[in-house]
Amino acid sequence: MKKIFLLVLGSVVLFSCAAKKDTKLVNERDVPERYVNDLKRVRPNIEKKTWEMVDSNSYNANFVDNGTQMRIKYTKAATETCWIVPMEYVPSQIPEYINKNYPNSKITEVAIVDSRNVKTYNAIIKTKKKEKKVLEFDINGVFKSER
Repeated sequence: MKKIFLLVLGSVVLFSCAAKKDTKLVNERDVPERYVNDLKRVRPNIEKKTWEMVDSNSYNANFVDNGTQMRIKYTKAATETCWIVPMEYVPSQIPEYINKNYPNSKITEVAIVDSRNVKTYNAIIKTKKKEKKVLEFDINGVFKSER
């Protein structure tokens, strides 16, 4: 029962996050075939997924795999895999750094991102001015950069 609840909750959060981004939900038939085929190859058991067009060259595949919310971003140059991390599993250094350096901001998502075999944490925050920032931390929770 707990797994079903977490799966449903994760799906709701995932789909609500998808609708808030600067992306456009698209049908799978509108996604380049190489991206669809790659997702089927690396995650053959995924049944429910949504596709988003980030821009004319980038697409996100959003899904839940073994109870974990995931997103794979496909571009012509690379593939980036994201595992959405529930706040209770985020290293404490990350929210501490954000609270100290970005007071009055809100963490909207933390994900482990694997890009070109380098894993980092990306924290998306909204500032009090409603600006969205992406903060990158190394795998140990040490701040690296802001985008």
